[in-house]
Amino acid sequence: MSQKKQKVLLMSQHFYPEIGSAANRMKNIYLELKEKQYDVKVLTLHPRYPNPEMYQDERFWNEEMIDEEEVIRIDPSIKSHSGSIVKRLVLYLEVMLRFIAEIFKLKKEYDVIFVTSPPIFVGVAGLIAKWRLKTDLILDVRDLWPESLTGVKVFTNRFILSTAYKIESLLYRKATRIIVNSRSFINYMTSKGVPQEKISFMPNSLTEEELSHNSFIDEKENTIEVIYTGNLGLAQDIQKLIQVAVALKEEKAIRFTIVGYGHHVKELQNVIEEKELHHVTLHSAKSRKETMDLVAKSDIAYVSLVDQEVFKTVLPGKIIDYMCVKKPIIGDVLGYAKEIITTANCGIVSERNTVDELVQNIMKLAKDKQLRKELGENGYKYAYEHLRWKTNINVLINVMEDIHE
Repeated sequence: MSQKKQKVLLMSQHFYPEIGSAANRMKNIYLELKEKQYDVKVLTLHPRYPNPEMYQDERFWNEEMIDEEEVIRIDPSIKSHSGSIVKRLVLYLEVMLRFIAEIFKLKKEYDVIFVTSPPIFVGVAGLIAKWRLKTDLILDVRDLWPESLTGVKVFTNRFILSTAYKIESLLYRKATRIIVNSRSFINYMTSKGVPQEKISFMPNSLTEEELSHNSFIDEKENTIEVIYTGNLGLAQDIQKLIQVAVALKEEKAIRFTIVGYGHHVKELQNVIEEKELHHVTLHSAKSRKETMDLVAKSDIAYVSLVDQEVFKTVLPGKIIDYMCVKKPIIGDVLGYAKEIITTANCGIVSERNTVDELVQNIMKLAKDKQLRKELGENGYKYAYEHLRWKTNINVLINVMEDIHE
């Protein structure tokens, strides 16, 4: 890196103190770049996902190294996160326009812009920033959007989807470099004509602090706790998780803990009450630390994705979190997520992932404490070797250095 301290503009709809993989990824990129003496400015929103009231609680504002003077936050007119696709599109467009307005207030002093997508509308604002600030643009792709919209089958307007695909193609062409958090995205992009040498892989990762606070003494004697954390949205096969819980209702030793937020929360609460699933506890969204503590106290961790082609390219962030605290994983997943669990030998993923198979897999782990321990240790070892921000941030740093050679 040159002796001059490089100035980086991070653009993201999600950022600290919000929960979720996107905000956590961007927070850690910010912190790692700051530690390596980069001058970093962030353009983002006031925290609002899954609801803005959460962030009145000071427990979410627990990162002392974030300098709020370096964070530009905008406050959209749509205050709450909505399940309505129309409201979301209006929000995305407003955020894009508000970001562009802020960009025109900035000086032309940035060495690189790092913009994360989805939503792709933030990427469009990034393209405007590239032109306005006369600098390079690194596009960070965390999900294939709009491909994932078609995967959950909630949005079928051909004109808007066609427009979104054209925007996606434009972003891939105009970005100076592209970073992805899943290796499987590379094949998709090269099939769209993106040169492979333009793409770099930087997975979601763990901090040294997270990796050093992973031990928990299991003091439960007669119960096995299965935990699910994170989004209860359209991409997660929550209905099957409930079917699994119903099938295990008579297994008095098995309990389920769900810590989540998203589209299916109310539906899930209703099903738990209607079916009298007293062995299932549903928690509202919690801070990352509180969530990780709950995972650490559990016995088995559960992950699921809808069986659609686009989701075979995804690695849910919760898998990495489960590895961090040495939990064996039951995976209702295919593709890249299954490949990682299998490679790390940190859990059980069935061939067809039927309800019966998932029940059998949970019972297999419930009855074998040594197997749970071995799989958990394997996951932690894999995470320590491959999923540390301290080493993976070098992917971004090398990309920035290549750009400025």
